[in-house]
Amino acid sequence: METATEVKVQSSKPSKGVVPVIDRISFDLGNRVNALTDGDKIVHFPSYSDRLSAKQDLDFGLPDFVERRSFRVDIGAQSFKVGAIAGLLTAKPTFSGDKWAKAKEFLFAGLAALGIEENAHIKELRCSVPDDQDLAQRTPFELLANTAHQFKINGHEYTVQIDAVQIAAEGKFAWLQACRDGLLMYPQYLNGVLDLGGGTAIARLIAPDGTIARDFEKVLQGGTSQLAAQIAAECSLTGVEGQIMDAIADGTFCVHAINFKNIYDALLPEWVEGIRAEMNKAWKPIQDQYAQILIVGGSAPIFAPFVDGNPRYVVAPNPQFYGLEAMQSNG
Repeated sequence: METATEVKVQSSKPSKGVVPVIDRISFDLGNRVNALTDGDKIVHFPSYSDRLSAKQDLDFGLPDFVERRSFRVDIGAQSFKVGAIAGLLTAKPTFSGDKWAKAKEFLFAGLAALGIEENAHIKELRCSVPDDQDLAQRTPFELLANTAHQFKINGHEYTVQIDAVQIAAEGKFAWLQACRDGLLMYPQYLNGVLDLGGGTAIARLIAPDGTIARDFEKVLQGGTSQLAAQIAAECSLTGVEGQIMDAIADGTFCVHAINFKNIYDALLPEWVEGIRAEMNKAWKPIQDQYAQILIVGGSAPIFAPFVDGNPRYVVAPNPQFYGLEAMQSNG
């Protein structure tokens, strides 16, 4: 990851009256995990948020708060529990609702997790969305620009100025980085990106000059949330799909003392085949005109074994954060 030329973060405590300036922060609002990077480090935390009632107390000394996986976020008169603590207190996972409406509380919690100063100035915030032509996805981020935001995280007051917001289609920066890294061996042709997340599977083709082939892009409701819903139905675990996704990710395959590994093994091939079938259908008219398909996203590791040895598929290293790192490091 390039850091020296891309991000200039004041490393020591600034003098009184001096507001540290951060050139760029990149933010991935995920369905299972939210992630941010300032170029030096990546922070991530579970993608849960819910309103905090006046009677609910939170202990900021608990490990999840100290490790910056749980947060209390206050924005004006509204208070939220965010991250791991929200999941523990039965908040619905982000993929089950309008996640764009939660952009502020997730972003502000992530900025605190990065350790920015309580007064800070961000020149550019980069964000990625599944459909960058959808105003419902763009607007919550665009409204963050040219504004000094005041909020509290775990009782600490912050004032953060954000100058500009750049919004990218998910997969675009990952494609660019893969071309530069030599992962995609034929950058002179159309190449594909399959971004496998918690709520969606996004397949798009990108031309050598960076133009997205819009007529052939496909946003599938086929992330691991769909697989988790099928497992929940089989195991009578309806309502805990988010915990099922977490158990898949950490390899425990157990929720509420119910081990679902056998059901997972039985359903996984069907899930993978469904995604490949939808992608192949969308790209069939030009199936001989694109070269390779880059696989990124948090669900990439469970998809990868099914295409191992197929030279048309390329799994990115550290696939969950490959696109985030690429978004941060490419000018």
